Amino acid sequence: MNKTLIPELRRKKGWTQEYLADKCGLSVRTIQRLESGEDVSTETLRLVAEALAVKVGDLFESIQDRTKEDEVEHINKEQVLQLKQRNAKRRLIKTIAIWIFISGMIVIGYAISSFPNNNLLQIIAIPIWLIAWPVGFAILKALDTIWLTNKLDKKYTITRGLDGYHIRK
Repeated sequence: MNKTLIPELRRKKGWTQEYLADKCGLSVRTIQRLESGEDVSTETLRLVAEALAVKVGDLFESIQDRTKEDEVEHINKEQVLQLKQRNAKRRLIKTIAIWIFISGMIVIGYAISSFPNNNLLQIIAIPIWLIAWPVGFAILKALDTIWLTNKLDKKYTITRGLDGYHIRK
């Protein structure tokens, strides 16, 4: 029998077996078998790990079956590789988006400052420009949450749900 940590991980989130099963698209019986240490497919393990937002290897305290241990280790290595790639791509895209936004705001700020001092447009434009900063960052955050996460989930399938997961050495 394998020593699983799934019940503890599930309870930490305040989830029932039924809720976890529903979130994974699995039967409650499969979750019960998994929690009791019975053998299940690596795809089932991946689905449960995704739902709990952990790596597949984090689901177990110990694995008795050498073949299953090798499979889990292989998935873990692949997840770590994909997490590194995913995190690098996320950082690159976010950095580019922030630089484009800041550059645009600087250009707009420069354009506003070049208006004649008594111009009504300048009086209106400055507060709008100041409000645009937090609004712009909120839009960037929404794009990250809605668009970028979805794109990365499609490209790095075995790291779904692991956004913000820090790889332990």
